[in-house]
Amino acid sequence: MRHKPAILSFKSKQSGSMLVTGLFIIVFMAVLLAGILRTINVGGINTAYEVVGTRALLAAQTGLEVGLSRLYPLNSQNSATCTAVKASPNPISLPNINAFKSCSVTLNCETRVDVNNNKDLFVITAKSKCNHSELSTSRKLEIEAIEL
Repeated sequence: MRHKPAILSFKSKQSGSMLVTGLFIIVFMAVLLAGILRTINVGGINTAYEVVGTRALLAAQTGLEVGLSRLYPLNSQNSATCTAVKASPNPISLPNINAFKSCSVTLNCETRVDVNNNKDLFVITAKSKCNHSELSTSRKLEIEAIEL
């Protein structure tokens, strides 16, 4: 009587297990790849929002500078008033270059009377909005100024 070796009977019980293992590895790698691609895509969108947001911030800072130059013009002896800040053009026309393309800035000014030693305090607010394809961001900055 002849017995089958133990190795041959052990191999016959494992037939087809490599197919299942290979399929599992392929599915696992596909899910991992999909997750990595999603992370890269979200990172790209976040970067785009950050760039457009920085453009909006720079546009608002430019608006504040324009507002201050209207409030305190060079070589002028006139007292400062908010009407000069709100003067046209409002919204401010920014140059149509890459940094300010599709951006607009609106200025507002508020006077607080007799704040410091009978001097008025001026609060200039610049609101900017920048668009790029489907992205849109806005920023609002304020600055306070007082006559010396």
